[in-house]
Amino acid sequence: MSPKETIFTRDAVLGAALEVVRRRGWNGLTARSVAARLSASVAPVYSAFGSMKSLQREILREIRRLLQECTSQTYTDIPFLNIGVGIVSFARDEPALFQTLFHTRHGFQDIVEDVNVSILTWMKTDAQLSLLADASRERLYDNIGFYTMGLASAIAAGRVSDVSKDNIVRLLMNMGNIVTFAEVSGIADCESPENEREWARILAGKNIPLPGGKSPRAQRKSSTRPARPRKTQKENA
Repeated sequence: MSPKETIFTRDAVLGAALEVVRRRGWNGLTARSVAARLSASVAPVYSAFGSMKSLQREILREIRRLLQECTSQTYTDIPFLNIGVGIVSFARDEPALFQTLFHTRHGFQDIVEDVNVSILTWMKTDAQLSLLADASRERLYDNIGFYTMGLASAIAAGRVSDVSKDNIVRLLMNMGNIVTFAEVSGIADCESPENEREWARILAGKNIPLPGGKSPRAQRKSSTRPARPRKTQKENA
């Protein structure tokens, strides 16, 4: 009597594939590597998902779900900060999965974009953030988001020594204070008239003279303005 064939569910195949990505990264994901994890042939992989592309999409959706579990937790009493702490904590605890989702050209950008859209949508429902204009809120998200992703990437790469929750919260709060102050005070947009006026006011309050008597915005403009050609003697005549 031949041994009974083992039937693998979609969840079992997905779990094996996710473990392959954890251990070997996205490039190590093949039908054979998943089958080896299952101690089976490649048949269960294709019978469960039909194709590797279908399995790849499902893996990324599962990583997205695991990320959302982290961003939904309460780390502080500031909801927006909790999202950032969740992203960084996920990078710390699941570096291979974080790098797979955000640092790999996997061809499923819609799943990554869903992360951005969901956060921006949530920001519109927050009591304080909803008071900002759309452009201001999006700029705040970009500025804080770029720092958060940079910190998360550094932690995932093992380049940060203190990866405790308290230090993650401290680093994100420091940057959040800077970016939020810049937004509400009018200096977040370096091209706006308010930027020049507010820099002058802030530095004057600290008794710090503007270098050359100009704000950073004015300095940048003057440094990029081409020098006027000198008139020749004939033109002066």
